[in-house]
Amino acid sequence: MRGALILSQVFLHVMADTLGSVGVIISTLLIQFYGWTGFDPIASLFIAILIAASVIPLVIDTGRILALDPAERDQDIKGALMEVRQFTSHSSSY
Repeated sequence: MRGALILSQVFLHVMADTLGSVGVIISTLLIQFYGWTGFDPIASLFIAILIAASVIPLVIDTGRILALDPAERDQDIKGALMEVRQFTSHSSSY
């Protein structure tokens, strides 16, 4: 699970970097052709949105891991509870 999480976050990071670089290149070309420097802040805003979009899933998934979210271990928890119930039913019969 954690290996897949790390790989997906690496992929998102690389995609955000790549798209950010493409945004800078397009912004530079637009400024060169049209002379309007407003393309630069637009590209910066685009890059900031990409960074935020790639960070939010990482923070959520990391929070689930740190909080020990039981959703992933639902079957393990149910099995442990069944074992406890069996143990208590055997011990009460003595």
